[in-house]
Amino acid sequence: MHHTNPFEGLNDYATNLIRYKTRRLIGQAGYTRSDQEDIEQDLSLHLRQQLPKHNPRKGTLKTFINTVLDNKIRTMVSARLTSQFDFRQHDCSLDETIETETGDRVSRGEAIDAEGYLMATGRISRRAFDILEMRIDVQCAVSLLPADLQNLCVRLQERTIVDIAREDGVSRHKIDELRRRIAFLFLEHGLDEYV
Repeated sequence: MHHTNPFEGLNDYATNLIRYKTRRLIGQAGYTRSDQEDIEQDLSLHLRQQLPKHNPRKGTLKTFINTVLDNKIRTMVSARLTSQFDFRQHDCSLDETIETETGDRVSRGEAIDAEGYLMATGRISRRAFDILEMRIDVQCAVSLLPADLQNLCVRLQERTIVDIAREDGVSRHKIDELRRRIAFLFLEHGLDEYV
């Protein structure tokens, strides 16, 4: 299947804003992580259709993009909440007995994968086991860093780059440079999903 870039022809501001607003929409009005690509495509297409209507005398391009996306999202949520499509209309009892994939008969409440549900609705991004694995991987990678970078990793967990730069009396650029060096070393250790 051929996939095209939904952000083609849009500037970085529009692309980042679409991604941000899509992430915020996950978990609301029945939207789940599996809807993310579709939402991004809908917002991108709508924005490309509306861009020719931008009048610089009435406002900046950024304000126009933000307004167009907000209006489209309101329309999408409103359509989702109408009675015909309302995700809340599908009611069933958690006490109802159902058959599992293995053929066992259990109550619906026992069959629900709580972590799977929370991930699908965007309330958590990783399962508990994956978080534990991530912590172990990161601790291992941090232990391989030079002492100064290990110290910076610990401090970055609790403070911002600005705070650390102020405390150390160096520029934010210097701290960010060190943070990028840490990220590069993480990438070398195959931890690109954590960077």
